Amino acid sequence: MPQGESVLPTSERIVLQGNDTVRLMQLVVDDAQPYFDLIAFDPEHLRQNDDDTADKYPDVASVQQSIENPAKPNKYRFGIWDGDAMVGSDNLTLEGKGKAELGSWVGKQYVGRGYAGRGRSLLVDFAFHTLGLDEVHCDIVVGNEASRRSVEKSGFEFAGEFVDDEGKHKWRYALQRKVVA
Repeated sequence: MPQGESVLPTSERIVLQGNDTVRLMQLVVDDAQPYFDLIAFDPEHLRQNDDDTADKYPDVASVQQSIENPAKPNKYRFGIWDGDAMVGSDNLTLEGKGKAELGSWVGKQYVGRGYAGRGRSLLVDFAFHTLGLDEVHCDIVVGNEASRRSVEKSGFEFAGEFVDDEGKHKWRYALQRKVVA
C-alpha cells in the first residue's frame, strides 16, 4: 500500500491503548447508547462553539444509524473511554495525499481532565505509525479557546485561519509526522 494511503477496516474493532487508563475504541452499534448519553447530558455544551453534534444525533437511533451507515466512509470514528465509561469522541477523516483531519469532543461532565489530549495522542500515533499519514490537522471554530489550548498542548502548531464551506471562521492547527533519517 502506498505511504499515506489506507483502507478502512471492516471486520475488527480497532482499539488504541496508551500507557494509562484512556483508550480509543472504534465505534460499534453497541456504543450508540453511551455516545448518546454523553450528548444528552448537556447538549448545549456541544452547541456552544457552533458544533452540530447534538443536532445531528437527537436520539439513540440516529447515533446507531450513523455507526451502521456512515455519512463519510473515509472516517475512523472512536469513542474515548476511561475504564468502562465513554467520555468523548475522536474522529480521523482521511483527506488523501497523506493528510487527515482530527476532530474530538468530550462530554461536559468530563471536561478538564485531559481526555481530549490523551485521546488525540493515541489517534495521532495511529495516523502516523499505522496509517502512514504525513500530516494531521485540527480545525477549530475561532473563539473556542479550550480546544485551541488543548491542541497546542498536543504539539499542534497554528497553520492559519480560514472560512469553511459553511461560512464558519476557523483556526487550523497542524502536526507533521517526524521522519527519522
